[in-house]
Amino acid sequence: MPTLVDTSAWIEFFHPKGAARVKQILASALHDGIVVTVAPVLTELLVGLEPSRAGDARAIERLRALEMLDLTWDICMRAGDLGRRLARRGRRAPTVDLMIAAAAVSSGHNIWHAGDKHFAAIERAGGPSQRDLTEAIPIT
Repeated sequence: MPTLVDTSAWIEFFHPKGAARVKQILASALHDGIVVTVAPVLTELLVGLEPSRAGDARAIERLRALEMLDLTWDICMRAGDLGRRLARRGRRAPTVDLMIAAAAVSSGHNIWHAGDKHFAAIERAGGPSQRDLTEAIPIT
């Protein structure tokens, strides 16, 4: 299934000392061509990437090659709805996370992240399935 990868997982992937597990999972997903992105994730990453540094330039090229989902009016409405559902439960999530989740659920994607607990709450409020790449998958 195509997967929208959150900024938190990309940071681990691109950081030289990032979590090996996250790096391995994302490398495999990139190889399989199942990773997509959205403008807010790219913007968050581009704040920390310097195009004049060789490693950062390679990261930017890798990100540029990904399919980017559009953030439409309907996706904004869905993000607002997710935010209201969370608020009724006494929870809040950053607007960027709501938009990422709304884009994912609207296009049938899941979300992979690295320790961002907002996505578990968003999933419970009707958002997309999420996977914390820092947690081991239980054997069933």
